Amino acid sequence: MQVGSGGAMRSDINVTPLVDVVLVLLIIFMVITPIVQMGYLVKVPPKAPDNLPPSAVNDQIILRLMPDNRILINKDEVEMAAFPQRIREILHGNTSKMVFFSGSRDVDYETTIKFLDMARASGAKNIGIIVEDVSPQ
Repeated sequence: MQVGSGGAMRSDINVTPLVDVVLVLLIIFMVITPIVQMGYLVKVPPKAPDNLPPSAVNDQIILRLMPDNRILINKDEVEMAAFPQRIREILHGNTSKMVFFSGSRDVDYETTIKFLDMARASGAKNIGIIVEDVSPQ
């Protein structure tokens, strides 16, 4: 007496483990996708129009820290000791005025931070950092 099928081998694929793996991968990607797409909130100023009046360009204050610890305010060289007083004179007490900083790649981080702290203590509260190479002409 024979029980079951005639003993022939079945070649059906068991898809249960495959479905389990695919569902686990789907859940992993669903959890990771929002985390990867999450960014940082950055306030970027709008691009300045090309037709700015000359007074807007001339009123900008650009601080430059050179590798040999020379300080330039726009194109004028200033001694380190006279720098705080010179910034106060330029700002005229208007601490909301935007001041731009352009540092040299050869200046170390500690010197740069001390310089920026000195500028902030002298009245420059809004300091923007210029990342492009702006060399004085």
